[in-house]
Amino acid sequence: MDRPTAASAIVAAGRRLGARGLISAGEGNLSIRLDAERLLVTPTGRRKDELESADLIVVRIGHDERAARSPSGLAPSSDLAIHLAVHRARPDLGAMVHAHLPASMALTLAGETPDPAVLPETAYHLPVLPLLPYGEMGSAELAGRVAAAFDGPPDEAPRAVLLERHGAIAIGPDLETAVDRLELVEVLCRTWRDALLVQAARAGLASAGIVLTPTAPMRPLQADALREER
Repeated sequence: MDRPTAASAIVAAGRRLGARGLISAGEGNLSIRLDAERLLVTPTGRRKDELESADLIVVRIGHDERAARSPSGLAPSSDLAIHLAVHRARPDLGAMVHAHLPASMALTLAGETPDPAVLPETAYHLPVLPLLPYGEMGSAELAGRVAAAFDGPPDEAPRAVLLERHGAIAIGPDLETAVDRLELVEVLCRTWRDALLVQAARAGLASAGIVLTPTAPMRPLQADALREER
């Protein structure tokens, strides 16, 4: 893929992530494979929903490229090691995206690991969703574990992974597919979180002698009881 086309795709994907509330401040990073030896990656310390083509950096796979700079003088992502390691392990990939997904971070902070099999969409598109224990951001150790998690035959290997307290990473043949998969991870995590909240609320109501059924609306007395407990 030529640089202008890849840059347009990254700029659009960054704006999409920002519009959906999946990135904040300078969080997140994206990469597209230009050819067998090079990637185009996002810079560190910049909002990914406000990037321009000149902010993106070309780096070589298999090299220490921390000194590389964009045409506008920006350094590559602090998670560059992960992008290089994953693309090196999976030469079939076209793109990778990482974001600090709010619901995924909340769940892993609470010790919860959502199962993609519970939703039809994630069961089909993300049948395997490993959770990797916390690792230092940008470290070679974390990069190695992420690359190992994605390694394997393309039809069997994970298409996304959860990072404990650090969001998620998704891969794909192109950036649009990778972002689609990342969004599905957050949908799964939000649904899992909401289900836990409903279960907790139901348990609290049951302990107070209040039973709700799907076909019976809440009686005024029950609603008053909830307001009083708040």
